[in-house]
Amino acid sequence: MRRKKDMSKKKIFYVIVSLFIFCLFLFPALTKADVLIKKTRHTDAATIMGQSQPAKDEQGLTWIAKDKMRNDMGEESIIIRFDINKIYAIDNSEKTYSEIDLPIDMEKTLSPEAKTMMQMMTVTATLTETKETQQIRGWNCKKYLVNISASMMGMNMPITIEMWNTKDIELDYNLYNKFFSQVMLLNPMFKDAMAELEKMEGITVLQKFSMTMMGAEQKFQEEVISVEKKDAPAGTYELPQGYTKKAYNPYAQKK
Repeated sequence: MRRKKDMSKKKIFYVIVSLFIFCLFLFPALTKADVLIKKTRHTDAATIMGQSQPAKDEQGLTWIAKDKMRNDMGEESIIIRFDINKIYAIDNSEKTYSEIDLPIDMEKTLSPEAKTMMQMMTVTATLTETKETQQIRGWNCKKYLVNISASMMGMNMPITIEMWNTKDIELDYNLYNKFFSQVMLLNPMFKDAMAELEKMEGITVLQKFSMTMMGAEQKFQEEVISVEKKDAPAGTYELPQGYTKKAYNPYAQKK
């Protein structure tokens, strides 16, 4: 009798294991799904060098896979492909893109005009980890302050960024930081600030950016509204067809 009971237990165990393996093959999205982060950004109205810029609200998406990432905000997209060591900076309004090799070497990447501007700019940054905490959309967050001092040809451009980070979101933070460190490096202004920014823990779910230039203040606020696991649509990490390639220039003014 005991032997029959032991055999029954083994059969039940094998059935459970078999069902588990079956489910993994039947529902691969549960183990292989990408991460989708939805964001919003509000930019305040400003007048810079006599030109008025109206307030603007934009929607953003970030897709993260094992070795690929796509970040969309407004009309601009960035695709990072570690599998082929490429970054694509895309302007969807003008249907143009710039191709950047990884690891990023700005001397090889920037247009001649952009190189000249980078060489004239000096940047220093400090990060302050505060004791302030609060809940944002149900996530427990800690406040960081980033102060950046940028100057070019005697013109100072102080930048302050208030960042609220959380570790409550189920996410591979090492992978997330690997991707977004590349996004930050696309702006030469942040190259010397990376050592400070990498000290932050978790993911930034709210940031408030303020920069003063020639007496005018530019401000925007960006917030994460949701994070979920989801399969990315086909072509998400591919370069759009029919776009024109151009040299990378992060200082270029929009037409």
